[in-house]
Amino acid sequence: MSVRLPALQYRGFREFLVGSFISNLGNQVQAWAIAWQVYQLTDSSLYVGLLGIARVVPLLIFSLFGGVLADHADRRKVILVAQCGLAAVAVGVAMLTITSRVTVWSLYALVALGAVARAFEGPARQAMVAGLVPKEVFPNAASLNGVTWRLSDVTGPIVAGLLIGWQGWAGISGLASCYLVNAVSFLAVLLAIYRLPPRPPEGDVGDRPRTVREVFQRIGEGFTFVKGTPVVRHAMWIDFWATFFSAADALLPAFAGPILKLGPTGYGLLAASSGLGALIAALGLAWLPTVHHQGRLVIVMIACYGLFTIGFGLAPNLPLAMLFLALTGASDMISTVMRQTIRQLATPDAMRGRMTATGMLFHITGPQLGDLEAGAVAKFTGERLAVVIGGAMSLLVAGHWTRAKALRDYTHR
Repeated sequence: MSVRLPALQYRGFREFLVGSFISNLGNQVQAWAIAWQVYQLTDSSLYVGLLGIARVVPLLIFSLFGGVLADHADRRKVILVAQCGLAAVAVGVAMLTITSRVTVWSLYALVALGAVARAFEGPARQAMVAGLVPKEVFPNAASLNGVTWRLSDVTGPIVAGLLIGWQGWAGISGLASCYLVNAVSFLAVLLAIYRLPPRPPEGDVGDRPRTVREVFQRIGEGFTFVKGTPVVRHAMWIDFWATFFSAADALLPAFAGPILKLGPTGYGLLAASSGLGALIAALGLAWLPTVHHQGRLVIVMIACYGLFTIGFGLAPNLPLAMLFLALTGASDMISTVMRQTIRQLATPDAMRGRMTATGMLFHITGPQLGDLEAGAVAKFTGERLAVVIGGAMSLLVAGHWTRAKALRDYTHR
């Protein structure tokens, strides 16, 4: 294990990995339950897609400030506070559902509050993980982190589907149980983070900003770094456009409902399929020796992502739909690990929080806005054609970035 999985030699990283998996599992259960609940309330993929706007707007407003905080504060404390906020959101959704007071607008509001917490948690978490292991071991740590995330992507939707179809207990419905499961899951990551020593940024971070003007100056430094580092910039933009066009999560309730007539259990299987493919890919990346030509592989995987998305849009039954979704997940996982490796290793530690925050504007807003785009296109073309169009556009994105020399030729040894 010490040879093939060197990152697991470090106790802090091991505990963080386990706590993150349990918490991410709960997050996945809640996310898919909310999408199902919105579709049940509105019978519209467009309204499901609007969940993306509820997540994106707070991220656009607050994530850059979260990046500055991550580069000037104890990242461990930032994560602890943000995770407590996310747990409170889960309890709020559960209480509204249990008391039958839930509306689509209340769900949007609580999802937005959760996005505010993630805007501060995301940069601190990613910047901190890079410091839990030595630099030469980070590619393996990124792969293992991807394994846990994708394992939660597989199990979370299945658990959500089973709970949604459950009759409930003591007046608590299956949907409400999804949210309570998420609330309890935060205890694991809170304990893991609490056991870590303080994690201030390393290197020369400068004086802590004391005025609004200084905060915006620090944000500007992050933009300047990304703009002046072509490989980081290209890794962000290719991710944004590929996920913007090919994101199809908002359409899964419709595929599980009127298109393939699968019901809640089939919904869970569809939602878990991409995570299963990603999990297999992440396990392979973690076990195999480090890939050196990361930039070239990113472009190839984006092309595969688009091709397999087209296959899903045309799939006539559950097995084929699951197969193509699994292949999209595998392609996305490989691309994600390669892009994360490129971004983190090309960035000094004192700048990682702000770089990560800038990256979140691309990595998270791409698929969330993509869900809205998919829902809007589906309103006019139907869900199947909307998926096919998105996949074709992703192929064009990959073709365009073959001309980006900094990304195409990037190699880390």
